This record gives sequence, C-alpha cells and structure tokens, in this order.
Amino acid sequence: MKLKQLAAILLAAFALAGPAGAQRAARPLTVRVDASSGAPRLLIRGEPRRARVFWGSPSPGTLRLPEKGGVVSYEFTPGVDEPAHATMHLRFGHMPGDIFMDDIRITDLAAGKDVLPPCGFEGGEQDFTREWHVWPPAERNTVGTVHVEPGAGSGGSAGLHIHIVQPPGGDWPDFHIYHEDNLALVAGHRYRVSFWAKAAPARDLTTAFYRPGPSYVYLGGPPGHFESQIRLAASAGVDLVSYETPVPWPAPGEPEDWRAVDAICEDILRANPHALMIPRIGLYAPQWWKDAHPDELMRWEDGGLHGGIATPASAIYRRDAAARLTALVTHLERRFGEHMAGYHPTGQNTGEWFYMDSWDHPLNGYSPRDARAFRDWLRTRYGSEDALRRAWSDPSVDFDRAEVPSAAARHAAPAGIFRDPAAERPLIDFVEFQQESMAGCVCELAHAVRTASAGRKLVLFFYGYLFEFGPMQTGPACAGHYALRRVLSCPDIDVLCSPISYGDRGPLGSAPSMSAAESVALAGKMWLNEDDTRTYLVRDNDLGPDNVVTTLAATNGELIRNVAQEAMRNFATWWMDLGSAGWYDDPGMWAEMKRLGKIDNELLRHPAPFRPQVALVLDERTITRLAEGCSVASAPCVYESRAMLGRMGAPYGQYLLDDAARGRVHAKLYVFANAWLLTAAQRAALRRATSGAAAVWCYAPGWLDSDRKSTEAMRELTGFRVRPISQTDAWATPTAQGRRLGLTKPFGVHARPRPLFAVVDARPEEALATYADGSVAVALRRGSGGASLFVGAPGVTPELLRIAVHAAGAHLFTSRDCCVYANGPFVALHAVSDGPVQVNVGRNAPVFDALTGQSLGRGPILSVSIQKGQNRILRIGRPPG
Repeated sequence: MKLKQLAAILLAAFALAGPAGAQRAARPLTVRVDASSGAPRLLIRGEPRRARVFWGSPSPGTLRLPEKGGVVSYEFTPGVDEPAHATMHLRFGHMPGDIFMDDIRITDLAAGKDVLPPCGFEGGEQDFTREWHVWPPAERNTVGTVHVEPGAGSGGSAGLHIHIVQPPGGDWPDFHIYHEDNLALVAGHRYRVSFWAKAAPARDLTTAFYRPGPSYVYLGGPPGHFESQIRLAASAGVDLVSYETPVPWPAPGEPEDWRAVDAICEDILRANPHALMIPRIGLYAPQWWKDAHPDELMRWEDGGLHGGIATPASAIYRRDAAARLTALVTHLERRFGEHMAGYHPTGQNTGEWFYMDSWDHPLNGYSPRDARAFRDWLRTRYGSEDALRRAWSDPSVDFDRAEVPSAAARHAAPAGIFRDPAAERPLIDFVEFQQESMAGCVCELAHAVRTASAGRKLVLFFYGYLFEFGPMQTGPACAGHYALRRVLSCPDIDVLCSPISYGDRGPLGSAPSMSAAESVALAGKMWLNEDDTRTYLVRDNDLGPDNVVTTLAATNGELIRNVAQEAMRNFATWWMDLGSAGWYDDPGMWAEMKRLGKIDNELLRHPAPFRPQVALVLDERTITRLAEGCSVASAPCVYESRAMLGRMGAPYGQYLLDDAARGRVHAKLYVFANAWLLTAAQRAALRRATSGAAAVWCYAPGWLDSDRKSTEAMRELTGFRVRPISQTDAWATPTAQGRRLGLTKPFGVHARPRPLFAVVDARPEEALATYADGSVAVALRRGSGGASLFVGAPGVTPELLRIAVHAAGAHLFTSRDCCVYANGPFVALHAVSDGPVQVNVGRNAPVFDALTGQSLGRGPILSVSIQKGQNRILRIGRPPG
C-alpha cells in the first residue's frame, strides 16, 4: 500500500511538471545572452525569450486630501517585523498650498490597540515637536512651514497647518514630515491609519512606513501599484521583473538582516509565481563605513563631500562593495535561485556609474585616495619618471609628488575646444585616469556577481552613455563613461543599459540610444533601453511640455515606437515605473506589449543582426581631449546628431570608431560625429573602411594628428583642403547648389568655437553652404573611392543627411522627416508630422500591417496612412503569423 501511494505521488508530480518540468528540476536555472548569430538574444534555460521586463518598486499609493475636511484612512499589512524603530512619513507633493491635519492615529487591528494614539495637537506646538520632525532641516527647507494652529483641526479644534510655497528657481526639495522612529509593527498584522485632513487646493498625499537605516526599508502604506503592474506584465507574457533591493552592509560584528530582501522577493512571487527577478543593487557605503574611511570618499574642488560617496578609485571600496555583492547574490541564489534571472549593481550618480554631480560645475577628484591612485596610474602609464617628465614638460615632477591638476587649470580652456596635447598633458592624463577608474570599478564588481552566481545569471550595468553627455559644460569626460571598450572587453558583463535619451523622446521624437549600441552587440553583449516614459498616468511630468502625453493612445504611440525600434535593433527593455506611482498600471499599455510579441518572437526564431546602411560613429578617446566649454561643438555633433539621423528616413546604427577602423562596420554611409583625434594609422584605416562608401565628417575631422594640430591631416582624411577661420559665427547658410540638392534650412551654432574650419578648394558645384563671410562651410565631393561630405559648422540636419544618403547610394525608405527602423521582413515607422507617408520598401512584394495583418498594398513604393505620433509596423512578403 505504501509503495502504491508513493508511486501515485511520483506520477502526480511528473504529470504536473511534465517532461520540461522534470528537466528543470534536474538542473539549475540559467539566464544568459547568446550573440553567436550577431543578434543578441536572451536565453532562459537555453531557450530564446523576449528580453522584455517590468521595473518597479514596492511603494505606497496616494491618498486624496479634499478641499472640504474629512477623515482619510487606509489599511496595510507589513511583510517584516520592526519591533521598535518604524517611522511614518507624509509627503505633500510639489504644489503650493495649505494642508490641515488632525487626529493622526495608527491602530493594530489584530491586537486591538493603538500603536500611535490620536495626535490631536491640543497641547500646542510641543505636541508636534515632541514626536514629529520636518525635513529637510534649516535653510535647506525652501518650501514648507509647519505649525500647530488653534481652530485649524477637526470640529474647530487645534490642528496642524502645513504651508507650502514655490521654491526659488523651481528646485523642489524632498519636503515632508515624519514621526520619530519609535513605532512597533508586527509582520502579518493588519493596521489601520486614519486622520482628519483638508487641503487648499485639493492634493495627493503620499504616506508610508519605513525602517530607517543606510537605505530605508519600506514597511507598508496605502495599497500601491507594484503588484498590479507585475500581474499586468505577466498577462502580456512578461515574467521578468526588476526592482530595487536593500543591501545589508552591517558594521563589523553586527549580524546581516535579510528580512527586507526576502520580503520583496516574496511580494513579487505572490503577484506572479513564475516571475524571474533582476534586483537593482545600490552599492552605497553606509555611514559607519564612511566614518571609518574618510580618505576613500570623493571630494570636490570646494572641499565638500557632497553627501559622502566612495571614489571608484578606492580599492577598499571596491573590495568591500564586492563582498556585499557576493553575500547578497549568494543569499538570493540559495533562497530564490530558480527565480533569480540576474543582478544589476548600481552606484555613483543616480546609480548609473557616472561621477556624482558631474552635470554640475564643481569638479571632483580631490580626495587623498584619488591623488594616490592617480600616481599609481602614472607609474603604470609611463613606466619611468624620465618618460613622465618629458610628457608633462616638467623636469621636477616625480611619481611620489605628481598632483591632481588644479580646478582652475581644469576649468580653463586656453586652446579653445581642445586640450593642447603638449601644454595640457597632465589634464589629459587625469581625465583618462578617471575613465579607467570608473570602468575598473564596474568590471571588478561584475566579476563578484559572476563568481557568486556561478556564471549562470545575467550581470547588468549602466555604462557607456557616450552620446548623452555631449552637452556637459565641463566636458563629457567628466562623466567617466569613456572607457566603453574596456567594459566591452570584460567577460563578466552580459547587458549594458541606459535610459532612452532624454533629448528626443517625446511623442514626436525618435527615442535614440545613449550609447554605441551596435558596438555593444558586436562585442557579444546585449543593449537594454530603460524605458521610463512619462505616461499619461504621470501627474507631474518633469521632462517639459514636449514630453507630456494626456491619453492612453498618445502613451501607446511612444511605447510602440520604442519597443518596435528595440525589436529591430535586438535590444532588451524594461518599462519602468520610475515614480512608483503606477505609470504603467493600465491594461491598455500591456495589451500593446503583448501584440508586439509577434515581432519579437519572429525575430527570436529567425535572429537577424541589425546591419543598417547608415552608421553614426563616435570616438571615445577624442572626448578625453575636450576642454570646458566644448559643448558648443560636442552638443550638436555628439548629442543632437541622433535626433537628426532619427528623422532622415533611413535606419542608422551607433558605433565606436575603433570598430569602424577595424572594418567591422559595413555601411554605405558613415557619419563621423567626432573623428577629431586620429593617428596616421587610424586615418589610413578609416579611408580603407569607407572606400566605395560615403562619409560625413563633422566639425574638425583629423585636426589633432596624434599630439599635434594639422590641417594636412584633415586633407588626407577628408579629401578637402581647409583653413582655420575666426571672424564669423559657425552658422551655415545653403548655397544655390545646396538648395538644388534639398538643403533648404541653415544650421550650426550662433557662436565662434575655436577652432573653426572652412574649405578652400571646393568647386562651385561642391559648395553646399557658406558661413556669413562667404567661406565654404559644407562641401560634397564625389570620387572614385566614394563621396566625402565636409561639415564645418557643428551639427547636421535631416536634409543634409538625405543628400549624403543619396550620394552613398544607400536606401532611403522615405524622403520626408520620419523615424524609420528595419530588420528582417519588418519596417517600423514613427511619424513626426501628419501623413500619408510615401514609403519605398525596396522590393516588389506585398506589404502588410505587422500587428493587424491588414494588406497595405504592394512595394516597392506605397502610401502609408499615418498621423504624427503614430506608428505603423510593416511586414514585407507575407502576412504576419
């Protein structure tokens, strides 16, 4: 009887699991990237899966405070115990006005007693100050006052009056009030929070309970949107969930507390038992560590610590952060290993591994650790002090006393846009040191994750925002992201990621990548776009009016555009509820994600490398030679160029210059955004790579020939003789020939960058635009080796790029401004103006709507009905499915 019962149990287990389930039980979960086809795919247990993710965080919902006073209440159940140190926070949003509160009460319904007896404030100001606090303190609080006011509460009793004003300059602090951290909460108990309130005008209140610490642990609040969005994602076939997790980092001798880490995982699995989790792990050292290691903290030119963050040059920080990573990954693999898809360590500014506060003017790099690490780097770079002295033109410098360059020298730009390679070598060296320090830190932490996860799980990092930092006033390299090649060579990283560019992401934008994403794929790694689109559910859009949408349809216009591009380029993505306020809590959004699975899944079955005919090429080494104020050139050439290419009517890819020089980029048109620093060998390699194709040379191509300035090198590279000019703005106006070819609009900058170049040997039929002084700013020359387009004024335009596409013999899907991506049988269109759009699909074949199956006509040329902000995804050859 017992044997029969055992057999029945085993048969039932195998029936439930099936063959695939039995195989899964026999081997641990693996989640990795396969790029063997040239099209990176996500493999889960060896099977290709859509690289689509939901990103969210457990957080409270909002409560509406009415203009007429009334009782507001909610209930919650904490997932972990906090027997003594819970705190309640109340945030009132970024809106001027007045809030009145009274009778704040917290009741443990399971125990039948108050955790916080009603706060009626009848005892006056001391009833508030005894148990409550205002944040931020003192002069940092620029918006709010809080006081107890007679007659302001329920029924004319005393009440709390919070008065909020607009902050000077519009920069809102995190103004809120919070209770002393002395409340007790029991996991599993039900609690009711109630209070009387009114507001003028009516507003939303966010309230939550936390455990204070180096990172605050969320304990509960009004029902939020996290779990509902996980369920919606699952309904669309998206089981991958990314989220923020706390990192236990106890002082020596103190125990590790994994309760909060486990509670979030359990919340996710309750919402979706099939979830595969990718925690985002903030590696910020706790205060005890900072107190113990003050020399390891970043320091700015003003001597400030800016809140205290470890420098990436610190070997001590790297060691200790790697140890905490190892402990966390080991714990999660042991407790939830069959649900852990990967790990995403974060740090520095907004967790994105660029130097803290680098968008601001003060420069960092002045900690004792930075100085010592810089000297060690110089020893490795130069090998001998004689070599260092020759390079720095300083007979007295040595490895023990070499100093970080002064802030004054780093802010200065005596040679204009570029650093003088002879006179400013210490500055160039320090910039390169900072890039390698950040990249080295990233690679070391990646190795810790790879080792702790036994090589079975994804390792993700933010890094490589090469194009996005172009407008940085102190110079893009201040970000520390310009050692991408080193990071791409790291075997321990699977996925690199960034948000979609903030510069062109609105309803009529092209949603560019921040990085050389196609070079990421060439290196065998996957690029991931963090899609933190501000949907119509966002109350306070912080990205300006061009990014505001007010309807589900307009939101879906952006989301479909983004996922369609990501599918064509073999990108991953997560939809990110950045505000933890339910930005994606609408089934109508996830229905579109499910429909887009038709494109994703076909490209998974038949992986097709993204090989566009137009390549946007960037050199990261050139960035290290740019001085403060360089954004007059780097913003239009590096940052804004993506928006221009995104509208030219043809797909384009984003590459590193070293890939182009090695012949790994096979395009018909190369747009060199910043090929301003090249050796003779690089110039020769680029000429070979572009032979038979066309090249667009932006601003100052080849001006720095290794360590000297050379107009002859520019001629050798571009085929044009040029000369420096200085008495005119860098503003290019089309010539008659330019207008005949389709260049109708002037472009450039109303400034006089140093240097600035004009072509001196252009024939009349080659000159497409001139500066105000009549010298040639833009010239196109065709030859047996291909076409060369010199663009002296910083920047390009869609019109100019279409001229280059025609000169290259590349395929233009449409000759009007439109965002286009294509791969395999698919062509994705996103309209920036009202249609219809004449589309040349390139072959005589039937064309269908890839999402609806509707027949649209027959190629090669057809008219596609589309309005601005809308998308059409075409399938060429046969209907979808």
